[in-house]
Amino acid sequence: MPDNQGDGAADVRTPTGDTGVLRTTDALEGALELDSVSIVHHEAASSSLEAPAGSIIVDYLRATLPDNRETWQALDGWFGPSQMRPVGWRSYYSSSAIVLDGGLLAWCDDPSVAEVRGVLVDLPGRACAAMGDALLPFLEWCVERGHVARIDFAMDDRSGLFSPQTIVDAWDSGAVVSRWRAYKELRTAAKGGELLGHTVYMGSRSSDAVVRVYDKALEQKRPGMRWVRLELEAKGKLSHALAAKVLEHGGAAVVGQLNRRVRFVEPGTDSNKRRWQPAAWWESFLGDLTAGPGLIIGQEPTCTIEQVGEYLEQQAGPSLWAYLEAHGGDVSCLTDIARRSGRRAKPRHIAAVQRYQEQTLDDLRRQWAERSEQEAIQ
Repeated sequence: MPDNQGDGAADVRTPTGDTGVLRTTDALEGALELDSVSIVHHEAASSSLEAPAGSIIVDYLRATLPDNRETWQALDGWFGPSQMRPVGWRSYYSSSAIVLDGGLLAWCDDPSVAEVRGVLVDLPGRACAAMGDALLPFLEWCVERGHVARIDFAMDDRSGLFSPQTIVDAWDSGAVVSRWRAYKELRTAAKGGELLGHTVYMGSRSSDAVVRVYDKALEQKRPGMRWVRLELEAKGKLSHALAAKVLEHGGAAVVGQLNRRVRFVEPGTDSNKRRWQPAAWWESFLGDLTAGPGLIIGQEPTCTIEQVGEYLEQQAGPSLWAYLEAHGGDVSCLTDIARRSGRRAKPRHIAAVQRYQEQTLDDLRRQWAERSEQEAIQ
């Protein structure tokens, strides 16, 4: 395995501490909620482990792998026993199983579809933590044999360098240099004003990267503790490229990508904000303010579900009407066509569906957080 030490940069390490989670068989009951909210719960299954001082941990991993005997034998060795679920996963996979602490395997029962979509491995934070020292070798295996579709890297501040409010104040005062134009803030408070959660988001859910800064101590219900987490979530082409770079250069690759996207600065008199000095707390946290190289070659697919809808209406609308009318308005005739055509879906179509579903889940997360906030206040 390549050396994971970056020169003068944070190391990518195994999380430390007690996982604080149930084992697979005990966690099954909660994992089998079959509505859309279960997806939100799955992706938010964070562990209570911390990143060692000066290090970076992998806190989420999603990969697709070839659906063949070699892959399944290897997965059995990586994960051990799995627990079947009675449903698939989203609209892509007809079957799924739980592995480790809340991890997921999903696959297609139709061999022709399985050949295209492969096997999905989806490991949220606590499942990554459950892999322990095997996590980085497993990541290397995924990079070599499949495609990393999402990977989250986490860094922790336990010394009180900054907080989510520090990020908000910097944006509001203009003390930030970023390719992103805005931030989103989510605060959850109880009746009486007690803060229960505080998260700041930078970047769009539809982009290749999102940065989250949140109060991990509040999330873990540890009042009085100093624990702020910064996460870089990479998706699309960036995720696989970044995973490969991390295996080669260690945490320096993650720090470099952070610096390409956001930098907090001390207000100065120079008319060019990019020449302002870096904020001391930001420099101390990252340790290296060198921006990394771009890792994406080419452009992200531009196909969207809205464009697909416009195409169907403008180009195929009359034909759809005639076909549906001839079948007495029975929409199953159209769903049968759609099901058969799914095998011919191109990557840009699949990417469009994924982006649409990610946005839908983002809306669900926001609604869930707002409902939790209202319940806490009541």
